Amino acid sequence: MTITVTQLNNYIRGVLDLDTVLSDLFVCGEITNVKKARDGWYFSLKDEGGAINCFCYDSQVQPVAGNVAVAEGQLRYWVKSGTLSLFVRRLTATSNTGAAYLQFVLLRDKLQKEGLFDEERKQPVPHCCAKIGVVTSETGAVIHDIVNVALRRQPFAKIYLYPVKVQGAGAESEIADGINYFGTSDVDVVIVGRGGGSNEDLSVFNSETVVRSIAACGKPVVSAVGHGIDFTLCDFVADKRAVTPSEAAEFVTLDVARERTRIKHDLEQIYEHIGAALRSHSENIVSDIKILRYLTERRIDGCFGRIRSSLRSVDGNAAGKLDKAQLNLTNRLAKLDALNPAAVLKRGFGWLYNGNTVIDSVSKVKVGDELRARVSDGTITATVVGKEENNIES
Repeated sequence: MTITVTQLNNYIRGVLDLDTVLSDLFVCGEITNVKKARDGWYFSLKDEGGAINCFCYDSQVQPVAGNVAVAEGQLRYWVKSGTLSLFVRRLTATSNTGAAYLQFVLLRDKLQKEGLFDEERKQPVPHCCAKIGVVTSETGAVIHDIVNVALRRQPFAKIYLYPVKVQGAGAESEIADGINYFGTSDVDVVIVGRGGGSNEDLSVFNSETVVRSIAACGKPVVSAVGHGIDFTLCDFVADKRAVTPSEAAEFVTLDVARERTRIKHDLEQIYEHIGAALRSHSENIVSDIKILRYLTERRIDGCFGRIRSSLRSVDGNAAGKLDKAQLNLTNRLAKLDALNPAAVLKRGFGWLYNGNTVIDSVSKVKVGDELRARVSDGTITATVVGKEENNIES
């Protein structure tokens, strides 16, 4: 497979970028080949076995040729030139060029191989610690800075001082004892700190005793040793490194005033959203009521229409039945009239009574009987003067 130079360089850069070890390096060596650039410095770090090109911005310590320094940074591969260089984030000069520095390097490598500097073993540092343990001098500015910053940000914080010597004979054991004490107490975090100084002044914080006590501490530890340009093994083993003691106090406390303002703003936003939601729901309810009223009225009108139609149908059926009944009644009355005896009388017929007995036969009267004859318009009284039977053959 044939590829271009650019493709090869991009591939190499991609492989190096994926290596997390190369993104956070601490490289020690002698500074050489110092050159000033527009926005920083180009130089090299070398030892007896090799050298590497470096670059740092003006904000870092100015590299001085011949000095021994520790450079913290990330390895970068430049695609255009096909070269490697160390992009330096912090450069710490040191005068430990003799046995003391060699002892420092050997201890650092030893502890690093044991995994004491690994990020995986470090504890998360809380951002709102109610109880803060501080291991530092009781007379220095460190404790005052921590107290002032912590109580300004978080007035309810309680700060406990374990006073120690921060340099000189016996300082190592005192600092280790303080860390061990707070490690078994009820504090939320431990701050180990001191102000700036020379490498010799800070050497106690490079001791194996102090480093191991931090690694074994049961509470999160923040290292606040020296200033931003200073560098100790405590910074590597601590769960968090602060550039200054004031920054350490900021790490472990909450800005109550700012949080109160943020919470107030969030509550106002919540109230506004709730109000808008209620208004929206109210409008929806009013709209639903109007729709429901309209649908109800339509349904009622439809029911009334069906009722009126049913009534008209009932009225029509009733009228038809009434007319039929009326006709039937008329026919029956006509039949009754035809069968009415009074109607027979009007045709010239009459009823003949002998007392209360209707005479329907000659045999029911005799000569001399007084009879009554009922006609259509009255009664006639007569006397029988004779009678004659008719022979009717059936």
